Parts: sequence; C-alpha cells; structure tokens
Amino acid sequence: MTVETGVNWAAIPNAVDFVQWPKNRGLASLFFFASILYVGQFLNGYDGTITGGLQALPDWHTDLGNPNANKIGLMNAAAYIVGICMGPINAYVVDRFGRKWPIRWFTITMMLGTIVGVIAGVKQGNTGYALFVASRAIIGSGIPPFLMTAQIMMQEIAHPRFRPQLAALWDANWVFGSTIGSLITFGTSYLQNSWSWRIPYLLQLVPAIYMLVAVQFVPETPRYLIANGREEEAHEFFIKYHGNGNAEDELVAFEWEEMKATIALEEASKKYSWKQVLKIPGNKHRLGLAALMTFMPQLNGSNIITMYYSVVLAQCGIKGAAQTTGIGTGLNMWSFILQLSGAYSLKYIKRRHMVLVAWPCLALGMAAMGASNGVYAKSGQTNKAAGIASVAMVWIYSIPNNFSQPLFYSYPAEVLNYSLRGKGMAVWNTVNQAWGAYGSYVNSIALDTIGWKYYLVFVPILSVQWVLAYFFMVETKGFTLEEIAIAFEGTGAAVSKVDQRIARENNDAQDGKDLEKGPEGAVSVAVIES
Repeated sequence: MTVETGVNWAAIPNAVDFVQWPKNRGLASLFFFASILYVGQFLNGYDGTITGGLQALPDWHTDLGNPNANKIGLMNAAAYIVGICMGPINAYVVDRFGRKWPIRWFTITMMLGTIVGVIAGVKQGNTGYALFVASRAIIGSGIPPFLMTAQIMMQEIAHPRFRPQLAALWDANWVFGSTIGSLITFGTSYLQNSWSWRIPYLLQLVPAIYMLVAVQFVPETPRYLIANGREEEAHEFFIKYHGNGNAEDELVAFEWEEMKATIALEEASKKYSWKQVLKIPGNKHRLGLAALMTFMPQLNGSNIITMYYSVVLAQCGIKGAAQTTGIGTGLNMWSFILQLSGAYSLKYIKRRHMVLVAWPCLALGMAAMGASNGVYAKSGQTNKAAGIASVAMVWIYSIPNNFSQPLFYSYPAEVLNYSLRGKGMAVWNTVNQAWGAYGSYVNSIALDTIGWKYYLVFVPILSVQWVLAYFFMVETKGFTLEEIAIAFEGTGAAVSKVDQRIARENNDAQDGKDLEKGPEGAVSVAVIES
C-alpha cells in the first residue's frame, strides 16, 4: 500500500484471482487485442530490418542505380523526415476521433508504400532510386502515428495486473519481425535476380492487410470513452474485460471510480495551450522524460547495427550476401531472446536501475567495438583475431542494449497522464523522428568516411545520457497508470486526492459494518432498537 494514496490496489480481489485465462474470456480477449497491436510492431521491425538487409543484395543496388553512401543515407532518412510532421497531426486525431484511426492509417500507408517500392527499377532505363525513396517516405508517414497510438492503447486497455509485462513485450515484437525479415532475406539472397529483394519487400502486405481487418475488433480505450462523455461504454469495458463480466468485481469498481474521478480533475488541463500546459506542476518533467526516452535508444549506437549491419560486417571482413544475411539472422534471434528476458524482468527490476546498469555496459561495449575494428583495419584486414573479436563485440553489445530496450517503449506512455498523453507522445514522436533522421543520414556517411572511429563517438554520448537518466528518471514500478502521477506531483496529484477519498469511503464503510456487527457475542445496536 502506498502512503500517498492509502489504497493497495494490487490486493483488491479480481476475476483473474479466481478464473485464469484462457477460461477468463475477458482477459483472453485483452490478450487478443494486444496481439493485434503487436502485429504492427512486428511489421515495423520487419520493414526496418529488410531495409538494411536489402543493402547486402547486389540486385537491389543494380535496380536502384548503385546509390552511394550519401544517397543511401538520404533514403533511410526519408521516412523519419516525413514522420516529424506527423506528431502534431496525430495528437489531434487521437484525442478527437479515437485511438484506432492512426492505426488504420499505418496499415494503408504500409500497403501503398510497399507496392510503390516493389515496382522500383522494373521499367527499363529507370534506376528505381526515386521510387524507392518515395516508398520509404509513404511508409514513414504511417509508422509514427502507429507508434504513438498503439503504445497509448496498450497502456490504456491492459489489465493493471498485466500492464507492465504487456507494455514491456512491445519491442520484442519488433525484434521478432526483424528476425523473420532476416530469415526471408537470407533465403532469397540465393536468387540471382531482382526477386531476391522484391519478395521480402512484397511480403509486408500480408501482416498489413491482416491488421487493417483485425483492428476493427479492438474496442476504444476506457480513458478515451470517459473523456468523451461515453461513460456507460467505458464501464461496460471494465466489467467485460477486467472483471470477466462481473459487475460487482471489486477491482473493477476501484478502477472505475479512480479513473473517472481522476480524468474529471485532469480534463480541464487537456484544453490548455502549450504555454498553460507547461505551467502545470510536473508536466515539464514528464515531457522531458518523453524526449529523453527516445534520445537514449536512438543515439546509443544501436542504429548503426540495425540499419547498417552489412556495412559493419564488411568492416570486419565479411562481405558475402549469404554470410552477411546469415549472421544478421542469428543476431536478430539473439536479440529476440534478450528482449523477452528484459520484458519479463521488468516485473522484478526497477526501471531506473535497469537503465543505470545497462548504459555503462553499452559505453564499454562501444569502446571495445571501436578498438577491435581499429586493430583489424590497421592490420590491413589481415588480423583474423581482431576481425572475429569485432563480430563478437556486436553480439556482446546487444546484451545490455536489447535487455533494456523494452523499457523505452513502455515508459513514455506510463509517465504521461491522460490529459497530456496526446501532446506528450507528439513530443516523443518529434524527437524520435528527428534523431532517427539524423542517425539514418549521418551514420551512412560517417561509417564510409571515418570507419571504426565512429564507434568511439558514442562513448561520451552514452555517458551524458547516463547522467541525465540518473538525475531525471522517476520510478514507476508498482503504480497503476493513474497513480504514476504521484511520482511527479506527490499528494497534490489528482489521483492522490481521488485515492485518498476512496480509501476514506472504504474505511467508513468497513467501520459501519463493524458497528452493525458489534463485538463477538454482543447484540447489535440495530437489533436492540428494533
């Protein structure tokens, strides 16, 4: 029980305590809804990986007119550049029209962008580069709205007992999609024609079509429904999915009262301008954390491996298409296992502790990667031990990187309260896309220009990130989504006042029952008076 609220929500009886899934139909339905959102992140990971994997295929280079490092960097940055503009638009759409429309937009742009990309270079005399860049830009207009909205939906529909785990598993689906993309690219790398890269790209249509259909079955989130005057629908959501149909479920009653009252207190600030929003206690801290949680994973060096691993392996002396895609597939499988482990561990490990331990390990790993690559390069690519060490360091570096990665997708939506969630995720998206565009463009040129020295650039950046995390991250483990506000505002938070009122009412009700019952063996006052 928290001192600030007086309510130990985790101990409140609930349907999941008596009916475990899959017999608990409400909980099973929630897991199904989560799986639909996971498909989108799977698709995001698949798309991101094959974009890097295709660069190892000779026919892709031929069909696109053999683009140089500058052009490849611009191509990868195109999706992020377009994505920067989508944050403010999505913040309006997600609060005005609901959570599902941005997800529909994501599936449509993924299908359209895939078709445009697949036909790149088909026409004789057409290098295909411009069409492929257009494909990346179209897809890039859909990914940010999806990422912003799906994370909000995941947090808002999840059962409170399973919310941290479901949210933490989010990025593991990116790695799963990345692994499947690597396997398919590895298989098609043996084809000696354009289908070696067109098949992996074309297959993006399958999950996109499934998701466009399946998302229609996902209900609107109760927080959105309450905020838009649809309280009866929101109450039915809690009863059906969190209480397994039991309208008298105690946890459902607590969630309902807490959420309804908290949103009512917060709702006024939702209509504020940015200037007014920043005056509210804790909001600057929240927005700063949203920005920090994308600055850290985007500029920790991992994007070099994700988007340019064929270039990284080439610097280690591995240049064959089959070898490159094969190692990439193994690395993705390894990353998937690590992310699952990291997601599961969030149930036991505090958020701050995970970051503060992982980041020094990343700095050491990046320094070792630069050193081993430097030795290999200075030997004229003859020092096999250094080459093997360079490849091994990629795998070792991925341990702290992927183990901590699930946190960075669950944490931003956690720390943003309902009234700030749309605006806050817009900030998250803008910073995410800006750093992504920078990294995608600069990484290609830097690796081509200064080679192994570029790894060392990230060591001081990682050090600065660690300092920022140490001083500004707040712990969210053990709180409901509403109660996280207490970490920023203390007892002045809206939810703290609500929970204190609920606790008082519960205590008063219990005192009333005790008075009516009386001491053991005594006649109650009610009986005497009758």
